[in-house]
Amino acid sequence: MAACQNDFQLLMDTPYTNLNIYYLSGTGNALTACRWMAEEAGKKNISVQLIPADRQKTIDKTEIKPKTLIGFCFPTHGFGAPWMMLKFFWRFPRVKNAHAFLSSTRAGSKMSKLFLPGLSGVAMWVPFLMLLLKGYRIKGMLPIDLPSNWISLHPGYRKKVIDSMFKHCEGIVKRFAGRVTNGERFFHYQVFVTLPIDLALIPITFVYQIFGRFFLAKMFIATDKCNACGICYEKCPAKAIRMYGKKPYWTLHCESCMRCINLCPEKAIQVSHLMLVMALITVMALPLYAWIFSLFGGLPDVLFDITEWVLKWGVRMLIIIALYAVVFFLLKFRVFSLLFEYTSLTRYWRKYKAPGIKASDYIIPKTKAANKKP
Repeated sequence: MAACQNDFQLLMDTPYTNLNIYYLSGTGNALTACRWMAEEAGKKNISVQLIPADRQKTIDKTEIKPKTLIGFCFPTHGFGAPWMMLKFFWRFPRVKNAHAFLSSTRAGSKMSKLFLPGLSGVAMWVPFLMLLLKGYRIKGMLPIDLPSNWISLHPGYRKKVIDSMFKHCEGIVKRFAGRVTNGERFFHYQVFVTLPIDLALIPITFVYQIFGRFFLAKMFIATDKCNACGICYEKCPAKAIRMYGKKPYWTLHCESCMRCINLCPEKAIQVSHLMLVMALITVMALPLYAWIFSLFGGLPDVLFDITEWVLKWGVRMLIIIALYAVVFFLLKFRVFSLLFEYTSLTRYWRKYKAPGIKASDYIIPKTKAANKKP
């Protein structure tokens, strides 16, 4: 076994002949970055595979051969890696001394002619540690400051800004790809410069993973413009959308990658800001908490604090799920559909999709829609 690992190590010290990049991409940022890397690797006659992590259950260990460089590229959600990507890393096979690199897209911006970096949080550091424990040698890390696609929080950027940001990032990504495919170690300086801030953001990442992502999943609605084309259902990377009565229904598996809302040809999908207000008011006004907490008054202080925290988040989540079911029912009526549509800011904001990206670029398994009631 040791001799086999030594032979593997000897081969890995030579330039690569293969590059496998596993990626998750909501609206095309990460996919575009992967294509830039593939283009640079192709100049060296390196065989490249771009492998989507969408709905992946198992990873074929036989793909990881000597002289193969393994790359990962994914978006930053809540200053961390998306939950489905963390599960992907968890399932990724152990291979002693295999070489790998990490890259994550994040919400970059631009002010006049100045390109401003986003914040990665621990989006790459947690996968970094997971891969190290599996025996991988990390050859590089790169944050990629492409435009944010979270149009639930802000409108999409203008085309001129998007094009300039892509041109700026293309050179950075290709230089990174050129160095790591040469066998060099290259960690972009921003990985370390922003590290103190990234670590300070860990509490936000924690709250996002255990509550925020579920809350945001229940903000998506489809108005009566929806023609049941099924593109959102078919292209959802997390398989989080169900079709009930020819209407999409977002489950708690949603990663808020924004693929559905930005791909919808009818612009029927919106983030309901009215639903957000309703949820906040309901959660704050409900007097249920005091009664529930009174049942645990005999617990020690530490246990009581933990129980109180868990119950608060649990009750809030149940309220949001119930409220979403009510809203989904009301959307069957045109008057309510119009109400939720016109009170959604995303109806008025520009959508976002990486330049040149089409729905057909997302390659994921197709499944039959279930025709059930929520």
